[in-house]
Amino acid sequence: MPPQAPFGWDLVITAASSMVNNYYIEVFLWAVMADLLTGIVKSFTHRSKVKADSSRGLRGLAKHLLIILLVITIYPILDVLQFDAVSNAVVLFYIAEYAISILENLQVMGFPIPSFLKQRFEKMAKDTGKEEK
Repeated sequence: MPPQAPFGWDLVITAASSMVNNYYIEVFLWAVMADLLTGIVKSFTHRSKVKADSSRGLRGLAKHLLIILLVITIYPILDVLQFDAVSNAVVLFYIAEYAISILENLQVMGFPIPSFLKQRFEKMAKDTGKEEK
């Protein structure tokens, strides 16, 4: 087993600066912004069950910022510890979660969603206990 270099925060900072060119991180950030935008627009539509509310919006914004903070903090540390697969899995998980949320927002706004996607969402909602009342 070859000797491993000691863990150093300078390595984490270098890994963090390389995140600027990381495709997964870029897609993740775009997904967060798209979810925020579609969520805001959805709250103003007549089909929305939950109308625009500043306290609800502030809570949602805080949640998104905490998730972004989690990802940009944990990703470079896992990268330095050579857990690239885990760090990419975390980012891909959040990309999938945001994609689902974006599609749900679009559906509430009245955009047509293909039936195979609707069936998947309904199954996931049922499995997680988030079905609509």
